[in-house]
Amino acid sequence: MANDDEKTIRIVDRRMFTPEGDLRPEFLAEEPPEPAARPKPEQTVPAAPPEETVPRPGKTPETGEEPAEPRSDFASLVRSLATTAYSALGLLPDPSGGRRHDVGIARQMIDWLAMLEQKTRGNISFEEADFLSRVLYELRLAYVEVTRPPK
Repeated sequence: MANDDEKTIRIVDRRMFTPEGDLRPEFLAEEPPEPAARPKPEQTVPAAPPEETVPRPGKTPETGEEPAEPRSDFASLVRSLATTAYSALGLLPDPSGGRRHDVGIARQMIDWLAMLEQKTRGNISFEEADFLSRVLYELRLAYVEVTRPPK
């Protein structure tokens, strides 16, 4: 059943490195990447506006530039949930200065962080995963300490 019209099989090596461990020429960057711009040491970070002022949308009158978006990242989300849990455990004061004790809210925040850890597994950086697991460990220990019956 051999045909004279049989197609030849072509094998293409698409690996990034040669058997010797060198980077293949087709994977070399055409231009070297530009280093990230770092602020000069003499530059100062502008002070945050007082809490009473409410930012207005649009251009700022001082600079005429659009205001920067608030920085949101994974660590900020984890810190926010952890702070709520610590506050609910009575380990941090709430905004009014008092300490409240609501283990139900703390348990919910810990469960949310555990769910976040499970759902993001393999999709976040090592540092983010390590930070989340350390926060969860500390929160779980604090929860056990607070909910343990007195001796």
